[in-house]
Amino acid sequence: MLKLSFLSLLLISSFASAEEERRADAHAHGLNNFSMVISQNQVAITYEMPIVQLLNEHDEHDEHDEHDEHDEHEEHEEHDEHDKLSVSGESLAEFQNYSQLFSFPKGANCDLVSFKSELHSVSTEGDHKDVELSYEFSCNEPSQLKSITINAFNRFSELENLYFEAVINNKALTKSLKSDVDKVIF
Repeated sequence: MLKLSFLSLLLISSFASAEEERRADAHAHGLNNFSMVISQNQVAITYEMPIVQLLNEHDEHDEHDEHDEHDEHEEHEEHDEHDKLSVSGESLAEFQNYSQLFSFPKGANCDLVSFKSELHSVSTEGDHKDVELSYEFSCNEPSQLKSITINAFNRFSELENLYFEAVINNKALTKSLKSDVDKVIF
C-alpha cells in the first residue's frame, strides 16, 4: 500500500489548486467531492460531503417543520445550529458499507482493505464542517476496473452535484456529475 499512498499524495498535490478553489465554497449544500487513485490492483477513494447533509437526511425522517416560511436571518441561524451539532462515530461507521455511495463493476472483485472517517473544519467563520470518508481497496481483477457508479445520488435527495477527480494508472480525469449521470467510465 506504500505505492498507493505515494500516488494518493500525488493526487492531492496535483489537484491542490482546484481543491483550494472548491474549499472557498466547499460547504455548498448539494455538492460532494469524490477523489480516486487507481494503481494496478489498488484503489484509494476519498469522499467528502458537508456535515449538514447527514443532519438533513436525519431531519427528512422527522415531521416537516411547521415553520416552512423563514426569513433569511432565521434560515441562517438554523444553518448555524446544524453546524454546531455533531455526527456520531456510529453514523459515520455505517459508511464502511461503501455501496451506499459508490460501487465498482462486479467483475473487478474489489475487497475493502481499510476505512477511515473524520470531520474537518472548512471555514474559520462559524463551525462549518465536512465529513471525509477514506477507503482503500484491493481488486483481484483490475482489468475490469473500467467504471464506477455513484450511488450517493440515490442516498441523498439534496445532492445535486458531485465533483469527481481521479488518477487512473497515471492519467488524470476530472468530471462534474449531476444526478442524471451516475456513472464514470474510464
